[in-house]
Amino acid sequence: MSLRCVHACALNVSAEESMGFDAFSANTEDCIFTLCDGANSCPESGTAARWLSRVMAQVDTENLKDKLISTHIDMCEKFPETGSTLLRVHAHAQGLELATLGDSFLWLFNKPWGGLAPWRCIDQLPRDVDEEGNPTQLVGSEVCHTLHTKLHPPKGLYCAVLMSDGPGLVTVETHLQARVALLGRAEPSAADLDYLCHSLAMDAHAAGCRDDNSVAMVWLKYT
Repeated sequence: MSLRCVHACALNVSAEESMGFDAFSANTEDCIFTLCDGANSCPESGTAARWLSRVMAQVDTENLKDKLISTHIDMCEKFPETGSTLLRVHAHAQGLELATLGDSFLWLFNKPWGGLAPWRCIDQLPRDVDEEGNPTQLVGSEVCHTLHTKLHPPKGLYCAVLMSDGPGLVTVETHLQARVALLGRAEPSAADLDYLCHSLAMDAHAAGCRDDNSVAMVWLKYT
């Protein structure tokens, strides 16, 4: 089995002054990618989100939930009164491992039949929100207990789309599908994905997003 991987991220696009608390990390050697959205209510949340994204991009998937709780405890000590979401994509020989905690968005698209069929959304991981749309758990906050994970088989073409809650709340899935459909069967360049990420972020800004605005994409091919 071989694995090809291309990624890009549009980070904190058109962020309002004093915001920009999203963080993205890429561990290209181990094919791990993380996007974290720090709570805007605390000035240290941006620093905490950057620390969390770097740490979780280096953690192996084995016993991931236990390692997340250990990281949560460390974060509470290092950055009290902060909190952050976590989105994580890890491609390895056993499959494509997705993980989420908080109110950010993670979609997974697949191009079946050896890439001959159109891209289709095959998974959207859970978001932790209450009836008013507020996050019910965050890493480093008072509540952090459930990491949502999903493993997809190591075969075929995938495209994972990660968004902080700002752009995610105003992005219509049919529009997202149309953007992903611009990817053909061939391997895209990082510039191709960067264009799509920035386009989605700017579309969200035009649709009224004034929150931190970050979009990442990870294209994967298992053969």
